[in-house]
Amino acid sequence: MTMKVFFLLVFAALSTEAFSCDRVLKVGVSQSWRPYVFSQNDQLTGIDIEITDLVLKEAGFCSQFIAMPSSKRGFAELKHGTVDLLPAASYSQQRDDFSTFSVPYRNEVMRLFWYPHSHLESQDLKGLLDHKQTILTNSGSYYGDELTRLSANKKYKDQFVTVPSLRQRLAMLVAKRVDFFIDDELAGLSLIQQHQANNVKIHPYIINNDYIYFMLSDLSLSEEERQAINHAIQFNKQAITDIISSYKTQ
Repeated sequence: MTMKVFFLLVFAALSTEAFSCDRVLKVGVSQSWRPYVFSQNDQLTGIDIEITDLVLKEAGFCSQFIAMPSSKRGFAELKHGTVDLLPAASYSQQRDDFSTFSVPYRNEVMRLFWYPHSHLESQDLKGLLDHKQTILTNSGSYYGDELTRLSANKKYKDQFVTVPSLRQRLAMLVAKRVDFFIDDELAGLSLIQQHQANNVKIHPYIINNDYIYFMLSDLSLSEEERQAINHAIQFNKQAITDIISSYKTQ
């Protein structure tokens, strides 16, 4: 299945088991992002898919996963109530203005991936930028206050490049068109292993280490429904931990 076809398809994840749900919630999924979201045998699977399905079932809902071409498109659909929730969201005030954040359901560590150079190993993000390094990010993603502040600085803004696909980010690094790309640690390591890009490593500096949430629609979900999702997350903490651990061993 090509990526183009993947983006155009709508994946419904309705349980084949006997399960009665109050309603079907539409879940916007940004892109193929192993081990969190990916297609296997023409079905969506991954950490965030399994967790979302688990939580929504516990809350009394069925899940319909709808592929989005980018994070920005997902935000737009959530704003208009076209989708009911987005998984894998880090918190920002801007996002909080048009949605309600659930309680956190997992952690995310954002890292710098690069071809190591010993003279840059001790540098933090600002130090790397002062050394004229170019950094590739995902359009629409939030990487914490430090990167947000530095990328808005006129001195550094031309050193940040955005593309929507992790696969593209790795390809641009391998082609030496950029010096670094930033992504989730597990997702980056998974792609490196998949493409046998064994010389690409993780820089010691951690860009951001934060909680991950569901962004819940203020238009299509009631307060009672949002609370049911929060209760389901809290009730299934161990099951969520087990799902994440199962992918770390794959």
